Amino acid sequence: MRGAFIANQLVRLADLISDQGELLLQDAGIEFPARAVSYILLIGERREISTADIAKLLRQPHQVATQRVELLITSAIVERFADPQDGRRKILRLTPSGIEQFGRLQACLEKAARAFAGLFEEIECDMPAITRRATEALEQKSVLERVRAL
Repeated sequence: MRGAFIANQLVRLADLISDQGELLLQDAGIEFPARAVSYILLIGERREISTADIAKLLRQPHQVATQRVELLITSAIVERFADPQDGRRKILRLTPSGIEQFGRLQACLEKAARAFAGLFEEIECDMPAITRRATEALEQKSVLERVRAL
């Protein structure tokens, strides 16, 4: 029965990391929620990107991506404009405030990466590698298929 509650345990771990990440971001003077970090990174690194492209890259529903982007636009961290090549397509980019926040985020994430490396060493587990492997394995063969194979 050890694996029966794995989804609940992983959600609790993700929530704990996210909650603690909120405190880390606040301490660094970052003004957007932890759950928007991947969005800021994508927009900052790509310079210009659409909400649809973000949703695809993060493998999230378009509606979730739209909600997070709207929050960032309302916070004046991201701005949206029409694509010059395709007027139907909307492009996102960081505002001057967003560029400053992106710089703070990069510095904060460098420190967080070192802290997580220490955590993974402490628990003797390369968590990112393990979660990627588990995801790939379940995408190849679902839990249902595994149970039926018993």
